[in-house]
Amino acid sequence: MAMRVQLDARAWSRSRFATSAAVEVLGVLRHRGRHPAAHARQWYARARRALPPGQLALLEALVPTDHSNAPDFLTPAPRHGESMQEVAARIAATPGEEVDYQLDIAIRGRRVWPHVLALYQSEAAYERWRRPMPPALEMAASEGGAAVATAAAAAMATLFESALAPDWPRVRAVLDADISNRADRMATQGAGTVLGDLGERMEWTGTELVLERPYSGIIDWADEGVLFVPATTHVGPVLFAAEHPHPPVLFYRARGIGALGERPAGVAESALAGLVGVTRAALLTTLDVPASTVELSRRTGWSSATVSYHLGILLRAGLVDRCRRGRVVRYARTGLGTALATSSAEDRMSRAAGPPLRV
Repeated sequence: MAMRVQLDARAWSRSRFATSAAVEVLGVLRHRGRHPAAHARQWYARARRALPPGQLALLEALVPTDHSNAPDFLTPAPRHGESMQEVAARIAATPGEEVDYQLDIAIRGRRVWPHVLALYQSEAAYERWRRPMPPALEMAASEGGAAVATAAAAAMATLFESALAPDWPRVRAVLDADISNRADRMATQGAGTVLGDLGERMEWTGTELVLERPYSGIIDWADEGVLFVPATTHVGPVLFAAEHPHPPVLFYRARGIGALGERPAGVAESALAGLVGVTRAALLTTLDVPASTVELSRRTGWSSATVSYHLGILLRAGLVDRCRRGRVVRYARTGLGTALATSSAEDRMSRAAGPPLRV
């Protein structure tokens, strides 16, 4: 049995890579404190400390550990340069009927859609695959799909800001490196090589992308190609999502996540973070070249409001300056800001090298 994505050479040429903060959040929730990657376990521990119990319970009800399905509205098709706050706004704006439909698919006792049932060998097989309604989700769903989307969006934004945001520049570096590597290999060695790396149960025939699954179906709206989305929190085989009219999305495990287990530059243990705080230290070290609030928001994953607030503090402290060109205001480190950022990096390198040798 397999899902078949009708994808000719022209559509394949439009396929592209993208990153998604929401997918990283879902990976944390999927495996909780048992995630095989240390950085994801740390993010979940932070989330448990920071999120109100009701918010965490709702997210865990939507993203179970013992079932393969999580509703697609939690991970809207990625857009280039989006911050998590922008993604959360799109999640909250999901039409209520779309949320209800996605909950219907996997929750036992809710409506059965004939075209979904048709994907399975029998009604009994489909019912075995569905899962019971979790109490935390039942409470939210009683107010309708729109209420579920609004509450889930707020919870995901809070989880990201409290758990992932301090490490997001490093995560983006890993994801961007993965995309660059695979794009270069695709250009020089062909698409088959890259698909072979992503999963053993997937191939492109020249007219179709075939993914082995416990159900069958045909996707005939991939005229704009497929989105390939790496994630540092993904575990296991490639995941597949397809909701008309959005492009099909393939989620896979990024390469190089071991770097996230290393001591991060410019965070909790550095003198700079101790002096100005973790978020402001990250912004200061990110400003290797002048950037606007919007650009910094895209680089870090923090909302524009968060970036603007902390830049204001750095500005008043004399660590950054700003200049306007037309309608764009860009920030740059001052001499003092550069000296602090540079000395912090040198201090980390010195500590990593250990004490000087004596001969």
